[in-house]
Amino acid sequence: MLLHTFKRLLPIACVVVSLSASFSQAQTGRKNDVIVKRDSSRIQAIITQMSYEKINYRDLGTADSAKAYIYLDKVAKVLLKNGKTIHVRDSVLIGHVPPDSVGQWADKNNLPTDAFERSVVMANSDQLRDKYQYHKDRSIDGKTGAIVFTSVAVATLISGIIISSTGDSPDNKTIGTSLAITGPVVGGVLGLVGFRNYKRHRAKAEKVKTELERRDQPLSQLHISPGFDPFNKSGRLTLRLSF
Repeated sequence: MLLHTFKRLLPIACVVVSLSASFSQAQTGRKNDVIVKRDSSRIQAIITQMSYEKINYRDLGTADSAKAYIYLDKVAKVLLKNGKTIHVRDSVLIGHVPPDSVGQWADKNNLPTDAFERSVVMANSDQLRDKYQYHKDRSIDGKTGAIVFTSVAVATLISGIIISSTGDSPDNKTIGTSLAITGPVVGGVLGLVGFRNYKRHRAKAEKVKTELERRDQPLSQLHISPGFDPFNKSGRLTLRLSF
């Protein structure tokens, strides 16, 4: 009798447990991220990036989900759409760089005549760090291109000489001579372009670096990216320091 009753109730119990789990999961998950400010107000958002001093996000409270940002000293916690919560502790704010405004550091009566130098002194520190990273990356690309194309020029020159001097076939001499002439010319031109780009962007990166040092502002940025570990069922922060 008891065994028969247990067999009848077992499927019902399984359904109830399944529904409870589904309901719990639905309650935990969110449609979007929520930024809870220190005054308890909330921002419905889609977070695009978190750094050690601010959060970049799209504000879902606006008609076009406009891009916006908020500094961490105004944030109490972040509710991620996967159901996890990131608490912003006071220790996170150590080393926080006070925000500066565009043109704050510029001498308006003595602005540089060069357009790039003027944009450097007028930019705020966040913009300068972006400029520095951009020109640093471009200078590395230029240097890499110069090395690669110069190597190609040398390799084609040597290959052309070897081909033209191998055997008595006129085709070998024609192909070898063409390769020995065309390869170094093309590789040399492209290598020169890469070297010029390297020098130009390196000089701009140094100017930006000098301006940041004049302001006593840090050159590096610490990026904090939220994540979720499905195996441990826990939230995590990924730290990345870029120079």
